[in-house]
Amino acid sequence: MAYCAYCKTTVLNRNQKCPNCGSTRFLMDDEPMRAEPSPQAQTVFVERPVYVERPVYVERTVVVQPRSRYSWLAALLLCFFVGTFGIHRFYVGKVASGLFYLITFGVFGIGWIIDLIMILTGSFMDRYGLPLKHQEG
Repeated sequence: MAYCAYCKTTVLNRNQKCPNCGSTRFLMDDEPMRAEPSPQAQTVFVERPVYVERPVYVERTVVVQPRSRYSWLAALLLCFFVGTFGIHRFYVGKVASGLFYLITFGVFGIGWIIDLIMILTGSFMDRYGLPLKHQEG
């Protein structure tokens, strides 16, 4: 019985290409079926070369994470100077929470400090869930 060296598909006619992957390299299974090994039998490892028509490789891609159009520095300055009024939240497009901050004076000062820490660590997001962009250069 022959089988494809690349995808291990059983091939009936060795003169044709593999129906699964199109390879022309085949391996033969010419060893007879053996019964269960006896306890006195030794284990012998036989190495056979396997020929592959196509190279196997790992494809690496670079994924660029999209950034917000809003500036990290502008949000930081707005949060530091007028954060109790929620102006930094209006700036990044979070209008509903900006109104809430405006009414509650930055959720009584605690939410303002949390937002300031989040902006400093880079975990503050705009209304679309994108991280704020840092100025490069």
